[in-house]
Amino acid sequence: MAKLFGIIGDPVENSLSPAIHRLFFDQCGIDAEYRRFPAKKEELRERLRELRERNISGFNVTHPHKQTVIEFLDEIDLPAKEAGAVNTVVCKGGRWIGTNTDGTGFIASLKEHVADIGGISTLIIGAGGAARAIYRALLEEGAKRIDVANRHPDRAAWMVERLNGGRAESRVMTLEDCERRLSGYGLVVQTTPVGMAPLDGRAPVSLRHLSDKALVIDIIYHPKETVFLREARRMGAKTANGLPMLLHQAAFAFQKWFGHLPDIAPVREKIDQILEERSC
Repeated sequence: MAKLFGIIGDPVENSLSPAIHRLFFDQCGIDAEYRRFPAKKEELRERLRELRERNISGFNVTHPHKQTVIEFLDEIDLPAKEAGAVNTVVCKGGRWIGTNTDGTGFIASLKEHVADIGGISTLIIGAGGAARAIYRALLEEGAKRIDVANRHPDRAAWMVERLNGGRAESRVMTLEDCERRLSGYGLVVQTTPVGMAPLDGRAPVSLRHLSDKALVIDIIYHPKETVFLREARRMGAKTANGLPMLLHQAAFAFQKWFGHLPDIAPVREKIDQILEERSC
């Protein structure tokens, strides 16, 4: 019988994870299926109970459950604990173990553009689960300056205090403050949902002071180019959307389940085609 995997969240109807993992399964000759499991906040407990009964082999977790899912797990590893969020669950011997591959996925995608991560001054916009995973991963890579801007600066301050440990300089700012300081950053990472439905057509901050030497990454992958990225491109900056991070974090999740990394290159081409079709 095929092993069962899937993704749980709200919404998950447009998630690319099923397509990505099915391509990984085909590539590696694995007999498994990957399904969507929609669950609103009030439905999470019951849906997870159903997944235990179905003896699921592993699953991904997306918005809005990356933090609340933790209380239903038997164990979480250090990356998930420090990020305070889980995006991948490994199910072995009746135990559910939570981990987080967002940070390693982001770093793998960043290395497609940046050779010296430690030498680049970074701004992260947002302080949610993805921002925490990315902040932690940048620290692990030796980043020396990582500032954080958020609509609620106290959340960003909590993140920095929890994770930094004196490893990097970090200034916490409001969104308005970061707009005025944008010229000082070589890397700007947008981690909020602003720019995707139902917040499409909007940007979290203005980029009028952005350096044209900066690399700007929006971890949203649909739409392919958010308003935020479009403005950055018009300012002369180099831009990248969230698709490479999505593919890399999926590959690392696959590795957690099966013990080896799949090749994302042929998968990226096919997922790009799916996004193009959705944009038509």
